Amino acid sequence: MESLASVVAFVHAVEQQSYVAAARVAGVSPSAIGKAVARLESRLGVRLFNRTTRSISLTEEGAVLYERYKRIIDDMDDAEATISRSRERPRGRLRVSVPHIVGHHLLMPILPIFAEQFPEIELDIDFEDKVIDLVAEGLDVVVRSGELADARLIARHLGDQHFVVCGSPDYFNRHGQPETPDDLSQHACIHFKYPSSGRLAPWAFRSPYDRVIFPRSLTFNNTDAGLRAARDGLGIAHLPVYVAEPPTRTGSLVPVLTSFMVPYGSLSLVWPSNRQLSPKVRAFVDFVVANFAARPDAFRPAPSLSR
Repeated sequence: MESLASVVAFVHAVEQQSYVAAARVAGVSPSAIGKAVARLESRLGVRLFNRTTRSISLTEEGAVLYERYKRIIDDMDDAEATISRSRERPRGRLRVSVPHIVGHHLLMPILPIFAEQFPEIELDIDFEDKVIDLVAEGLDVVVRSGELADARLIARHLGDQHFVVCGSPDYFNRHGQPETPDDLSQHACIHFKYPSSGRLAPWAFRSPYDRVIFPRSLTFNNTDAGLRAARDGLGIAHLPVYVAEPPTRTGSLVPVLTSFMVPYGSLSLVWPSNRQLSPKVRAFVDFVVANFAARPDAFRPAPSLSR
């Protein structure tokens, strides 16, 4: 406990830039702050502050230590706040951002259940394919694909994304089915391009087919448009399994090349690390995780669609 007190005193001193101000915040005497910092320096064997008669400033070692200690204290505060607020009813406005295709195909079907279970939560949902700064935009939680590189954020894994290549029965009657990814060079291929960059999304084939360039017969920045084009017989599309599953089940799309597919990326729920996990955010996160997991088509591999 004495060690923790020294850590807290050090963090207060850094943030207030004086022992006197730190003592006022902590409710102790300035000498108590000074002694606590001195004990910490003695235990670590380094000097944490450059001191003058009028000010203090961090040494290089002190700056490193502050970043780590501040994170620990923030985590402790969040843990205590989470426990103390765990009995509160989830309520209030919840700002969510989700990619179009995930929102339409995975989130929208379960929203009626969420609204019934949490009637006091006011959902404000943005359908957005661009990567945005959720801290700057004031968002509570977002769905993102790929790896999380921002230390300000916390993520909860939803599942690996699987894709499938498929076309309509009419298209294959006219052009035949490809036997390997190399055969796609003789077919009309329907591509998705990222709205933020215009870059074409790769097709999730295993090596050595992961770098093959396929014909660009049609390109959309919307997955549902690619789905419609494939169902209308305009070519072969590369689609998330959860998008392709309903039409393959009814026979309006036929999956091909499933043994060549590999997972590509993942989906996660993400929220800022410097915000307490409020009851409304926790309710949404736990609900989405549970309901996505309950959908057999959400993250199943492509071979499961083969008939």
